[in-house]
Amino acid sequence: MSLESLPIELVVQILSIALDVHPTPSNILCVHSRWHNALAPVLHAHIRLGSLLQLYRFGKVRKLSCVPKSFSLRLPGGAVHFPDTTRTEMPAVIVGRRYSQSDADLTKGEWIRRKIVDGGGVWGCLRSALSVCPRVERVSLQLHSFLSDPDLPKLTGALSVINPIAFNWNGPDPEHHLSVAIVPRAAEYFFRATKSWSRLESLRLANICFPMPPFPCVLTNAFAFQSHPMLRTIHFCQAVFVSPGAICGLIMNIPSLQRLALEDAYLGGIWEARLRFADVADTLKHLDERDPRRERIVQVLECTVRLERIVGGDRG
Repeated sequence: MSLESLPIELVVQILSIALDVHPTPSNILCVHSRWHNALAPVLHAHIRLGSLLQLYRFGKVRKLSCVPKSFSLRLPGGAVHFPDTTRTEMPAVIVGRRYSQSDADLTKGEWIRRKIVDGGGVWGCLRSALSVCPRVERVSLQLHSFLSDPDLPKLTGALSVINPIAFNWNGPDPEHHLSVAIVPRAAEYFFRATKSWSRLESLRLANICFPMPPFPCVLTNAFAFQSHPMLRTIHFCQAVFVSPGAICGLIMNIPSLQRLALEDAYLGGIWEARLRFADVADTLKHLDERDPRRERIVQVLECTVRLERIVGGDRG
């Protein structure tokens, strides 16, 4: 029995599984026009990109069959690392202009990396991709940022084209790896972009390193003068250099906030003291115990430990 003999409803259920595992899911839609018409809305409802090539190609899409509900991008390891040397090492015939027939001599990896660089780096290409679906509701990023990335300032513009309801950014490494995916400069550019997110209800950032003094606190600056009337949940996981004062200010500046969860958050580096509930509460110790601001800290803030540091950490 062929798939063509089955009702289209069953075909959609069967091929939806194939869309999740196929390296190039759009190829399935090219098999038959009947499949294309039925599966295009399924494929476009939840955009899942897992390589630089997919990111680049999606940014060239003109029209989708429906408004995507979610957008997910996962780039492993150093796939997004394009330091200045990447540009200086490129042949002059390639940098800064359209590609010629001589580009056929490049490997596929070299070709896509040069396409990404000419497109404004990963963050420039991310903006092109998100511009295809600006009304997306849920966005999830699993990728590293790098201090040496000359295109990092473009992160603000890339995320400013959307207005999500839920946003998540964490590293692509296994959860038990204590690593930094969101470097301090990336955190600053990220929070600048959130100023225009009026629909935001849930925010989760993992593997993040906040800017250290004497730089201004990006948390306070991002939420002190901007309206986030829908924001109810914030979750910081595996966060380093977290300021108790900034966390307190965050809670006070967002009236709609119902829960701020700190999971494996540290006052300094990964081997230094954890941020405890008492650290945040002490920033208001000059106030009366019944002051509403102190009560709000108790109601909203949650500090938890998930990953235990064996050497020189929690057991020492």
